[in-house]
Amino acid sequence: MIGAVLPPPRGERMFRPMRGVASRYVISQILGPFGLFSLVLLGLVWLTQSLRVIETVVASGQSAAVFLEFAALLLPVVISMILPVAGFAASLYALNRMFMDSEVVVLMAAGMSRLRLARPVLIFGLGVMTAMFVVTLYLMPTASRELRDRMAEAGADVAGALLREGEFLNPADGVTVYVRRAGRDGQMAGLFVQDDRDADSRVTYTAQRAALVRTEAGPRLVMFEGAAQRFDREQRTLSVLAFDKLVYDLAPLMRTGDERRLRPSEHYFWDLVAPSEAVLDGRERDEFVAEGHEQLSSPLYAVALPLIAMAALLGPGFRRRGYGKRLAAGVALAALCRLLGVAAKSTTASFALAWPVMYLVPVLGAALALVVLWRGIPQRRQPAPDPEPETPAEAA
Repeated sequence: MIGAVLPPPRGERMFRPMRGVASRYVISQILGPFGLFSLVLLGLVWLTQSLRVIETVVASGQSAAVFLEFAALLLPVVISMILPVAGFAASLYALNRMFMDSEVVVLMAAGMSRLRLARPVLIFGLGVMTAMFVVTLYLMPTASRELRDRMAEAGADVAGALLREGEFLNPADGVTVYVRRAGRDGQMAGLFVQDDRDADSRVTYTAQRAALVRTEAGPRLVMFEGAAQRFDREQRTLSVLAFDKLVYDLAPLMRTGDERRLRPSEHYFWDLVAPSEAVLDGRERDEFVAEGHEQLSSPLYAVALPLIAMAALLGPGFRRRGYGKRLAAGVALAALCRLLGVAAKSTTASFALAWPVMYLVPVLGAALALVVLWRGIPQRRQPAPDPEPETPAEAA
């Protein structure tokens, strides 16, 4: 009949109800490796990042609980770093395993195109991207600000540093402290304190016992059964004062200073892309703009990198041979995409008007991956025309 619409092939009609099931199956195959890679990368990167807070914790004599608190505040930064990489690795691993088990071949033979296979990968990437937006736009600046505040408090905690026994400590310039034995309750035995901050004299305190007392005015060191030796540099004389009890004020040793300036990573998005003079505080605007757009553009790699992995594996020329080269190409292309993103941020930090490039890199990477997958879709063959009947003359 002229004008009649031909129905789709029988195989395509049978496969259409199963497309949703196939998409869910592909996502489930990616989620398992994604969880594993995320935990492994989280542990490795978290451990390396935690090393930089150990010095502050040890120098200030803080407890293991304080170290764990600092390490927990590092998690949002670590998560923002590892999620796109874990998503890429999981996609590459899952698709490679499905191919080795001939599952990809079966799906494509049943009528599922490369773009249709890319749909569950895209949905997975969008889910990871949404989680990353929460991390980069809110959790990361909040945790970074809290971490630096707590580290500043720990660095200024002279009282906590005094509870380290058997070590010569310098809680402030010109002050040396040694404690033979210290308890968690603030009780100390065998105390030595040398105060050399005065240019005209040096005072040395020794005590059999001491106690650390915290008051509203600041920490106090109460010494018992000791002596104070004062050496006058100008007159070259030494005076000794024995005491049963002496209170030494630790408040002047606290490193208070002015209110600290927040780093760009401690500000939220809107304060960074349009920073006020109070936020800049005399610093260059470009660095703040680069950090702000990094918070918004870095989650886009959670979509771009899995699509790059799929395009490398299932692009044009899809065949069973030479598959190792495709895996290597996928890793190289993903690394190149991320390095270009780092270069774009570095450029924006020097020239703020270059911020669109930070979005262009992941968007262009995802778009090119989809184009590669689209070009790999085989075109339906057109049926050959029926041969024209021969005329009697031609038959003769």
